[in-house]
Amino acid sequence: MKSVLVVLFLVCAFQPNQTRRRKAPCSRHKPYCKPVKKTIIETTKAPIIPLPFSQAVLAGNTLYLSGQIGVDPVTLQLVPGGLVPETEQIFQNFIAVLEAAGGSLKDVVKVTAFLTDFAEYSAFNAVYMKYFPKDFPARSSAQVVAAPLGAQLEVDAIAVINKC
Repeated sequence: MKSVLVVLFLVCAFQPNQTRRRKAPCSRHKPYCKPVKKTIIETTKAPIIPLPFSQAVLAGNTLYLSGQIGVDPVTLQLVPGGLVPETEQIFQNFIAVLEAAGGSLKDVVKVTAFLTDFAEYSAFNAVYMKYFPKDFPARSSAQVVAAPLGAQLEVDAIAVINKC
């Protein structure tokens, strides 16, 4: 008799039942959702461009750095000399913004590079590896027709800053 009940139970339990509905969880069973705080990050140690975007936005512990071109934060002019000095300036600007948010280049998890000429890709990589010698962040690269102010590249990044 017990084996018949077990078989019936298993057949009923694993058979799809179209008439039975699942109850929606009540509010007391919903997982706790903490609102994510959004903070605008700005520093005078990186270029402040009078355009409608922030240098970076910290959402929770994720920092989204806006695209940077090789602009000197004092003169607000593109650094002369081409891709290598521009790339150096971009990473110096990133360091300033990351520090303003309480982070460093070690916190960067994703980089996107937009180059106007892929023939310069190896020169970009040489500078990039100075700033990221190991434990490389994920990265995407694309060739674009142009960058602002006639720059040869623009780079943006995402960092995860753990302030524990």
